[in-house]
Amino acid sequence: MTHLNQALYNFIAIYHTTENLVLEQEDWQCAIKLLATDSQETLTLRLVNGRVIEIGYDLNQEDLLVKADEATLLDILEFRRDPNEPYLFGELTIQGAEANFLRLDYVVTQLCQ
Repeated sequence: MTHLNQALYNFIAIYHTTENLVLEQEDWQCAIKLLATDSQETLTLRLVNGRVIEIGYDLNQEDLLVKADEATLLDILEFRRDPNEPYLFGELTIQGAEANFLRLDYVVTQLCQ
């Protein structure tokens, strides 16, 4: 298991234990692909009813594509860095529907507090 993969699993475990946050997302269906731009490692997670039900390396389709170098992704997944700063400075890019982007930003920001 790679460092990025382990960080994602830990992040998801913490998210799932934050019951109020998960309940707020119960109507959210989304596939999110993380791409480490320096190593080209990709991980995709699929949410159904606000819960991550699948993690894979190549799930067929993503609704959101999150791209950053591996160090930035690790900093966010390990709660060392809020995602807003790297996004504002172009270190982190997100492609996909605005509604999914806003929901992801809300969840990650809440967990980083």
